[in-house]
Amino acid sequence: MAPNMIALTGRSANSTKPGAGYPWQLRAAGIRKAFGGQTVLDGISLELQRGEVVLLRGANGSGKTTLLNVLTGNLVPDAGEIHLLTNGSSEYFRFPAKWWRTLNPFDHFSPERVCREGLGRSWQDIRLFPTLTLQDNIAVATPAQAMENPIWALLRPSRSTKREKQNLTAARKVLAELGLAGREMSSGDKVSLGQSKRVAIARAVQAGARVLFLDEPLAGLDANGVSEIMGLLRKLAQDEKMTLVIVEHVMNIRRIVDLATTVWTLKDGKLEVKNVGKKATVHRASNGHDLQSWAAELTGMRADVKNQRLPGGAILSTIAPSQDRQGEIVLKVEDLVVHRGRRLVIGIHGEDGQHRGLSFALRRGDLAILQAPNGWGKTTLLEALAGLIRPTYGRIELSGREIQGQTPWECAQAGLSLLQARDHVFPSLTVREAFRLTHVTSIPEGLTHLLNKRMSSLSGGEKQSVATACATNSGAFSVALLDEPLSALDMASLRSFGSSLRNHLKDAAVLIAVPGSLGELG
Repeated sequence: MAPNMIALTGRSANSTKPGAGYPWQLRAAGIRKAFGGQTVLDGISLELQRGEVVLLRGANGSGKTTLLNVLTGNLVPDAGEIHLLTNGSSEYFRFPAKWWRTLNPFDHFSPERVCREGLGRSWQDIRLFPTLTLQDNIAVATPAQAMENPIWALLRPSRSTKREKQNLTAARKVLAELGLAGREMSSGDKVSLGQSKRVAIARAVQAGARVLFLDEPLAGLDANGVSEIMGLLRKLAQDEKMTLVIVEHVMNIRRIVDLATTVWTLKDGKLEVKNVGKKATVHRASNGHDLQSWAAELTGMRADVKNQRLPGGAILSTIAPSQDRQGEIVLKVEDLVVHRGRRLVIGIHGEDGQHRGLSFALRRGDLAILQAPNGWGKTTLLEALAGLIRPTYGRIELSGREIQGQTPWECAQAGLSLLQARDHVFPSLTVREAFRLTHVTSIPEGLTHLLNKRMSSLSGGEKQSVATACATNSGAFSVALLDEPLSALDMASLRSFGSSLRNHLKDAAVLIAVPGSLGELG
């Protein structure tokens, strides 16, 4: 039978692990990687012990994802050595490879080869198969399936069918243990972010991973999603004794620290290693866990918070200047109802069968935080306000002018700025061209060194910093709508973001959409 979350590799949790006579599973020495003359990894050496949980941190662009890509075979290093001992057999790779090794197509350093040796990973973009069901997404990862060979499938169809049923049964068991019983037949594009991340991790485990690399597993999750993923990671680390390497950004570091046994810090191409005894030195994003403390820290604003409860468990918190400094209303939303296809996303069904829409207003100088669970419709709301989605009905006023039904560029010309959560950069443009396109005249100091780089070459955090700067430094606007702008930002970028907000809140209103409770984010 295929592996499951109780016996992840076909062995019980107490059975002997592969290579049990050795304390380590992966060693790397002298790893170097450069892009376009810029050295990202500069002679890095490391060792992963069995059952170790590593927090990998570093500033935007420090090379965290590059290091993961190298260790999992998705990038070939320019120089160095990698030694694997995960499945009982020793695999040794030296870079650059000797010319005769390139002649053997079965002896290349590749993701497939590394995966067979027990190394798995998850990605920032989750990469489920969107048209496959959840159970198929997990079952397809089962290694050494007889039906993969068309000859065996034709010659022994009954055995292939039996094995396929076993794989699907095991996949359903995994989903039940993940709290997804009843969602087996849901397609990969029809589940929430937290659910899809759990399935992605389970799929990597199903493929036989004993060392698992996780790239921002908590990013974009609400409180429930974070709890689900952390519960799964604890199970893998403590019950299954898996080795985990977890990349997270500053807003979620405090959660991973409590699970980690080791902290790796990447800076200037070098790797610093701290053991669990020095864990307390890891920076935690914020000492305040309430909205007022967070807003004061980010923007320097100290004012009362007014909370408006919205249907579906969401809260709109408005941090406004003092009464004598409040400006006129710049964004007014009345009875807004939005559908995606036939599904009602914004608004509720009334007892009389009629829809009840969403209503709120923002004044000049307001900083509003929309805290809502994953799947509530935060992105849908912001896209409807910005003209990307046509509302079913309702009224949207921007500085006294009706804009519902107008095109996105007409909304932008009227004074509305939108930062989308994803797909918010043109990959072929340089940073300089992106700033020129969005009329950014005041370039944040921390981004000037990126001006000649193409957006496609930037790290996730660097892309987010540039996109945020484009949305908040693009000349005059009366309302800025920012969809999860804090994702992937390091401390320097957060400070720059807060400084930009302080400048614009003198003349505009800003609405920030975040997952779940902001207190959980701090």
